[in-house]
Amino acid sequence: MQTRAITGIEFEKELETEFWVRKESKPKLIWEVDGKNNFDKIKNVNYDVTKFNLSDKSVINKWDFVSTIDDRVTFEVKRYKLSKFNKWVMYSEPFFKVADRQTAKVVDRDKYNRFVYDFFEKRKDIIDKVLNEIGNGNSGIRCLDGFIPQDKLEYRAEILKGWDGFKRITVMCKLKDKYMI
Repeated sequence: MQTRAITGIEFEKELETEFWVRKESKPKLIWEVDGKNNFDKIKNVNYDVTKFNLSDKSVINKWDFVSTIDDRVTFEVKRYKLSKFNKWVMYSEPFFKVADRQTAKVVDRDKYNRFVYDFFEKRKDIIDKVLNEIGNGNSGIRCLDGFIPQDKLEYRAEILKGWDGFKRITVMCKLKDKYMI
């Protein structure tokens, strides 16, 4: 496990109280395409992004903690200082990604990366839906030295280099300009 992940879990354990419990909700995008996994689905539409549609059964919300008093009150945790949010930081990678050798063996990198770029350019409808909804399920982000309410955050999507040269569409967030620290 990466050091980043281990220290993040340790920070989350420190935040557990009688009022807040760790109960994670991750985005789960479900694609209306036949196939046992996202890569089969991408192949089954012959890398045509216009046929790669998001199901209404998808879960777009993201949070790490839930209130023990009211389970509708949630927040996300990032092991960053508040000032780190003056610039864009990674929030989530909900779309699809190649992250291991097993998958890399069955996915053509060039075709897959072309699909990622095409999806990013031609499926703004799906990307905008994710960006508009991903923060709606939580009240904000708990950081090392404070809390950022959701209304002070903005989101965008970027294509970043992922594992072994496979590209990823990543949701980034930062403080809105008027709230910079």
